[in-house]
Amino acid sequence: MNLIKFVFVLVSSVLVSSTFVEGGYYYKTELLSTCKVELPVSVPTDWITMVHSCSNLMMQQVQKEFNASLTYLAMGAHFSRDCVNRPGFAKYFFDSASEERQHAIKFISYLTMRGNLTDYHKHVLALIPGSIMTGVPQMTWDSSAHAIQDALKLETLVTESIRQIVIECEQGKNHAGDTETVNDYHLSDWLTGEFLDEQYKGQRKLAGMLSTLRKMENSHGKLGEFLMDKTFL
Repeated sequence: MNLIKFVFVLVSSVLVSSTFVEGGYYYKTELLSTCKVELPVSVPTDWITMVHSCSNLMMQQVQKEFNASLTYLAMGAHFSRDCVNRPGFAKYFFDSASEERQHAIKFISYLTMRGNLTDYHKHVLALIPGSIMTGVPQMTWDSSAHAIQDALKLETLVTESIRQIVIECEQGKNHAGDTETVNDYHLSDWLTGEFLDEQYKGQRKLAGMLSTLRKMENSHGKLGEFLMDKTFL
């Protein structure tokens, strides 16, 4: 008798479970067939105060940061090759690539915070695959000194680009195309505190690295590059 009860309970459970699954599947199918992606709600835009020329430069900076990241990635890959084998320099440039990528994310986050991705989000997102498609002009370097020198030039260009954004956001063109005093204090302060300080320190570090490396190579030849490589590990 106990065996019969056990079989009865087991069969009943299976039937109930099957009914639930079928019903659940039917409900899920119905839900998916009627589900629609809602468009963004209409929100007032009076609070979006960054002028057009300034936001354009900010969006261009996103691509420049990604391109810098790709350049450092190429440098890191070069020094990771078995025929080059400079793990210290490889680590330094891979870390620099990650840092530049984070810079690009910060610019996108700031544009989001200021509301400038409300209408222009497609333009900004298009810069990300665009950066990858443009690639980097160089994939190999003759020496570590050559790579550091190129890195210093790259950082100098990035710094000047950020400075131009600050200048434009102090006096730029409005949406009508007329030149006016903008004085976007918040953006200028953010760029100065968040990026320019780091950029100037980074340039000084690269200049010092290049000076030290050349002195070591003058004294010890290729052994100087080998010894300096170990300092980054």
